[in-house]
Amino acid sequence: MRPEQFSAAIAGLIGTGLVAGGMGVLSDVPAFAAPLQKSGEARDRAQPLVRGEIQTLRLATDRRFRYLAYFPKSAGPGAPMLVSVHGISRNAREHLSMLAPLAESHGVVMLAPRYGRDRFPNYQRLLPDAKGVRPDVLLRAAARELSQLTGADDSRLYLFGYSGGAQFVHRFAMHWPALVARYVLGAAGWYTFPDVRERYPYGLRRSRRHDLGGIDLDAFLGLPGLVLVGERDVHRDSALRDSRRLDRQQGRSRMERAGNWVSAVNSAASARAMAEPVHFDTLPRSPHSFARSMRRGDMGEKVFRHFFGTARR
Repeated sequence: MRPEQFSAAIAGLIGTGLVAGGMGVLSDVPAFAAPLQKSGEARDRAQPLVRGEIQTLRLATDRRFRYLAYFPKSAGPGAPMLVSVHGISRNAREHLSMLAPLAESHGVVMLAPRYGRDRFPNYQRLLPDAKGVRPDVLLRAAARELSQLTGADDSRLYLFGYSGGAQFVHRFAMHWPALVARYVLGAAGWYTFPDVRERYPYGLRRSRRHDLGGIDLDAFLGLPGLVLVGERDVHRDSALRDSRRLDRQQGRSRMERAGNWVSAVNSAASARAMAEPVHFDTLPRSPHSFARSMRRGDMGEKVFRHFFGTARR
């Protein structure tokens, strides 16, 4: 599905009840909100969001889909929206909890989708659920909905993902570059390379099996990106996808694969006389761990600096 087909795809979902009014546009009545009774319990649809708290919400047009939101006290009308995507541990709340102080200092509304294991076992590759609903389409609908609730600007999202979430983020950015402002990838296990000879998800060539790929590489190369990997994330652990094909194309560790992907993307840009769009950095004293990368490697600060520059005083 190409970006220009996005509106048509959403329109097709309207009849199923997944998306109402085009990309999840809400009615005049807020779709959610009643105070949480428990930390993981989703809100009802009555009251506005509480500022300064992490809240679990159900998408109004797909009640099975939940996402977490943080509406900082400092956010004003038109605040930017940052999306933080979990890895296979599904630690969406931990993402927002550790990023919340930075969101407050920058006045940024945050959204963290939660892709359940049963419904979306392959969300990293944007693969749909059993009914054909894709995780990237749900994210777009959730962002539209959260924009209606908070007044944040969802026209171009700031995307961050860690591990499996970083896989999701760069593939989302490849398929929907017009919806992305900037992106950061934290320690992805493997990547979609800018190679038109390889079928998706290994390369850009359209996959008939998944109906994905056929990516507009020039549009993607216009997006500023940052790739981060812990300096101790050099081992082949059980969570790392491995195969002879991947090892030949990308390397044997997250560190090696990240470096090779950044080089390939920047080389593709240079071949088109475009500026190199992606920078690579390591996280001090950090293994493959979101929490340790945040605490030891200053990952959150690097993410926000890439997105928004220096925080306002």
